[in-house]
Amino acid sequence: MIELLFDSFSQPARPGMRSSGMSIRQMLYRVDSYQIDLQLEAHPERNLLVVTGQLLDVSQPEVAARSVQVTLSDGKESAVNTMTNEFGEFRGEVKNSGDLDLSFLVRGGKPFVIFLRSALGIQPSSH
Repeated sequence: MIELLFDSFSQPARPGMRSSGMSIRQMLYRVDSYQIDLQLEAHPERNLLVVTGQLLDVSQPEVAARSVQVTLSDGKESAVNTMTNEFGEFRGEVKNSGDLDLSFLVRGGKPFVIFLRSALGIQPSSH
């Protein structure tokens, strides 16, 4: 079961900040013994969504979740494969359709997928 522990979009906007059109979102998920720390950032000039994250196995905090295959997809035709580094970190860019699917293929376990519809709460530009 995938559990959302934190979502910056669920926090009230700071005084003086506009809530619509936010281009960065931070989230923290828990799946079994894994925690996934995510940052999503829109780059409208290139119609891209940049995803930066870290995968940690909280049952073995001294062992990083390295060499885990991560697939980023726009929920349509664009998909990018990447791997976690020695610290469990990953980064990728995918076409910004407004949606995002993140798939993790961990060793010795079954894959899990996080679906984010309207990932940044805004519609992408149509160039």
